[in-house]
Amino acid sequence: MALGSHPDYIKIPLLEPVSVFLEPNERKRVVVVNISHQTASVVTQVFSLKQNVTVSLSKSFSADSSYTSTCAGVVLMLKPAAVQATFYIQAREEWVSAILFAVPYTALDPVPGACNTEFVLENDPNLHLMYNIYETAVLFAPANLGTARQMLSPACDVKTDAHTRWRLTYDIYQYFLPENDLTIESLTKGMSKMSSVQNIEKNGMKITSISSHEKSIVYGNSYVGTGVIYNVVVRDPHLKTSASYAPVSTYACSLSSEGYACKESNRTFICIQVLCTIIGVYGLSLCLVGHRIFEAEFLFFGFLIFGFLCFVMVTRFFALDFISRFAISIAVGLLGGKVVTLVRWRFGIPVPCVAFVGLVLGFLVAAMIFFTPLANFTLFRNDFNFWIVFACVTLVVPTVLIPFARTLNIITCALVGSYAVITAVGVYVYTSLTYIILNVIKRAVHPDFAKVYSDAPFQRTDYVLTSIWAFLFVIGIALQFRLVRNRSYFPPCPYIQWKSRRNPACGERTPLLQPPAIMTI
Repeated sequence: MALGSHPDYIKIPLLEPVSVFLEPNERKRVVVVNISHQTASVVTQVFSLKQNVTVSLSKSFSADSSYTSTCAGVVLMLKPAAVQATFYIQAREEWVSAILFAVPYTALDPVPGACNTEFVLENDPNLHLMYNIYETAVLFAPANLGTARQMLSPACDVKTDAHTRWRLTYDIYQYFLPENDLTIESLTKGMSKMSSVQNIEKNGMKITSISSHEKSIVYGNSYVGTGVIYNVVVRDPHLKTSASYAPVSTYACSLSSEGYACKESNRTFICIQVLCTIIGVYGLSLCLVGHRIFEAEFLFFGFLIFGFLCFVMVTRFFALDFISRFAISIAVGLLGGKVVTLVRWRFGIPVPCVAFVGLVLGFLVAAMIFFTPLANFTLFRNDFNFWIVFACVTLVVPTVLIPFARTLNIITCALVGSYAVITAVGVYVYTSLTYIILNVIKRAVHPDFAKVYSDAPFQRTDYVLTSIWAFLFVIGIALQFRLVRNRSYFPPCPYIQWKSRRNPACGERTPLLQPPAIMTI
C-alpha cells in the first residue's frame, strides 16, 4: 500500500488504497489523479480505526460541506475537462493514521446520497451508524440517477415514475472482520473488500434489499467487540448499473485508548465472568454425571429458569443498573433452584420434575433454531408469531420425550451442560455461539429487536467450539447411560430415605409371639 504524500497535498490514484498520517489539527489537500473522461463522479473515502477525521469539499471546512467520522466520504462531481479532483481532510485533536480510497463512476451509474434531505452534505454517500448493546442502525441518504458532467441532476421528488430516482433499489451488505482482531491492518483489509461494487458482491453478505419507497434504514445485530463493515449498493434496474456508498465499520463499543479492546466496566465484566465460569464448571459435571446427582441437577436448572425470568422482567420493566439487575436475578435464581430441589426432596415425583427440567432443553433447542437465518423471515418479525413458535418448540421437545423420562433427563443434562461449558469459554475467548441465548434475551428485553437482521459471524473459533460442544454432548450421553446401567430409572425419594433412617424398620425387632419349634430326630 503506497504512501502518496507531498508537502502540500496527498495524491491518490483510483481504486488503490493510500495510507496517510496526520498530526493533531493538521489539514491536507487530497488530489485524485488519473481520472478518465468516461468518469462522471468519484466517491472518496477516508477511514481510521478509532480517531475521527473530517473530510470536506471546501478548503475552509465549512459546516455544510464537511463530514466528521471514523469512516467519512464525499462525492466529487467532475467538471467537463477534469482529469483530477480535489477534496480536503483534517485530523482532530490527536494523531491519525488513516486510509484513503477513491472509486470512479460513469454517467450511467447512480450517484450515492445525491437526494439527501436529512444530513448535512448536499450529496452524502456516507452510512450513518447508531448503536447500542442490542442493535446497530444503518441510515443513508437516497441516491439519484447519474448524469453526464456538468449536466443538471434529475429532480429528486417531483415525480415518482420509472424515469426518476424512485426506480432505484438498495442492497445492504455486511462483512465481519476476524474475531478478536481489532487492528488497523484487519480493518484496512476489510474496508478494501467492501469499497467497490465488485468487491462487495464478492466478499460481503447480503442482509436485505429495499426499494426507494421504503425508509432508508436497516437494523443489524450488535456484536460487541467484533468488527462489522456495512455498505450499500444502489442499483438502477433499467440501465443495469450500480454504485456503492462509502463503507462504515463498527465494533458496537468504544475502543480503548490503545485501540485493541472495548472499553467496559470492570465490575460488570467480573460479575459476568465469575457467573459464567461457575455455570460452566457446574454444567460440565451435569454433562458427565447429571443423572447420578439428581438433586444437584434440579438446583442448577431451577436457578437457570427463575434467574432468566427474573432478569427479563426486571430489565423490561425497571430502570435499574446492570449490577442491581444482576444481583436480584442471582438471588431469585438461587431461591428458585432451592424450591425446585426441596419439592423433589420432599415429594419425590421424578417425572414431573424431569418434565420441568425438560423445558430448558426445549428452550435451548428453540434458541438454536432461531439462531439460524430463519429468525430473519418476515413472519418472525412479528413478536406474537415469534414467541408462539418459540413457546411451541419449548413445550413440544419435552412432551415428545417425556414417555422416556430417563432419556429426556440425560439428554437435557448433556446438551445444556455442554453448552454451559461453551458459554464459560466464551467469556475468555470470543465466540458467536453465546448469541444463541443472547439473541433470545435481547428479543425478550428489547421491544425493537424484532426489526433486527441477525446473521452471526461463524469463524474458525466457532467451528472449533462447535466441535467441542458436540464431543461433550456425545460423551455426556454415553457416560451417563453407562453409569445408570442396571440401576433403577430414578433415585428414590430423599424424604422417604431420611424417614427410614430415623425410624428403623419394624421387621428388625424380635416378635413377641414365636411359633413353636419343630423338633426333628
